[in-house]
Amino acid sequence: MMLTRQSRRGSYAIMVALLLIVMLGFAALAIDLSYLRLARLQAQNAADAGAHAALTELRMSRDQDAARSRAAQIVNLNHIAGDLAVLDPGTDVVFGGWDFPSHSFDPEADFVNAVEVTVRRESDSPGGAIPLMLAQIFGATEADARSNGSSVGALRSREIFIVQDVTGSFRDEIDQGRIADLTLLDFIDGFGLPGDRIGMVTFVGAAEVWTELQRVEPNYSAIRSQWESLDWCNRNYWPFTSPSMSEYFHDAPQMVSCNEGTLGDWYADSGTSQGSGLQLAIDALIDEDTTESTSLKTIVLISDGKPQCVPEGTSCDDEMAALGLAQADRAAEENISIFSVSFNDSYNADQSAYLESLTRGYGTFYETPDAEALPGILAEIAASIPISIVQ
Repeated sequence: MMLTRQSRRGSYAIMVALLLIVMLGFAALAIDLSYLRLARLQAQNAADAGAHAALTELRMSRDQDAARSRAAQIVNLNHIAGDLAVLDPGTDVVFGGWDFPSHSFDPEADFVNAVEVTVRRESDSPGGAIPLMLAQIFGATEADARSNGSSVGALRSREIFIVQDVTGSFRDEIDQGRIADLTLLDFIDGFGLPGDRIGMVTFVGAAEVWTELQRVEPNYSAIRSQWESLDWCNRNYWPFTSPSMSEYFHDAPQMVSCNEGTLGDWYADSGTSQGSGLQLAIDALIDEDTTESTSLKTIVLISDGKPQCVPEGTSCDDEMAALGLAQADRAAEENISIFSVSFNDSYNADQSAYLESLTRGYGTFYETPDAEALPGILAEIAASIPISIVQ
């Protein structure tokens, strides 16, 4: 029996048509899913930029409405799927508190240090959903896209200690030193963050915590009242608590002005120990019971002399200097930055070199021969202490 070959041309055409539908389906899936993924990434970028802008505005103006407007303005500079990104400031920008240890956002927190921004292209959003391309052949005309949940930006609180020289050699400049300290306090109160804390250590050859580390916002008036009484003889530690000294040096903060001693200038100081002041400030800044481990920690050291003992010129001077350097290194190990301010009216190169050597982290060195420049220097330092935005 002879077999005859039959034509299968029509069968191939049907198979090609069926496969073409499958191929178009895969193409639609690949292209439109990639398109949506790009749109989500663009939404996330816009949300990150909006959160950053809102926090910057909030930090400068402390005005949530202004911060919402700034977020909307910056988001609108971005594009999602070819169209300008838009958001509803009333619902897509939420202020609250960020808990750093738990990495959680709480819109009902006690104080605001964070903002949550959501950028979306959905059917109920200002910009509408994303129109699809090839998927329309299957009846899917649009899809939703949004930033990955939201973008949360938080302002890391700052903890600042002023370490203030109150040696006898500083007595002619202490008025400007006091004004400088108050200038920094006023700046932090006016342009700082709700969680910012501040304190002060005073030192000569020994040191004491004169103002405990505390939040500025609720305690500003009390801190300012105490600092207005700062004088060069605010010394509440040995040897100034001994009978021979107590007549001339008084406890803080009751001091308004200091009496000049009648026993001669030789006893006016127990030396100059920047290291003792740094040590107490560092101890306070790393105290787990009173500080936040996630805060940015800063020391502002103000001094008018090199480290020395009484009498000057002994090996004790080298020990004082070594203590300061060791404490500065300790600060660096604890992620504490140090700004160093040298009042150097007659210019002592050793003083200048030593105080500059104590700077650490993002801190910088300042020096002036003019006491009236001290407030301006501390204002500059206050403005340069970083605001850390965490997302």
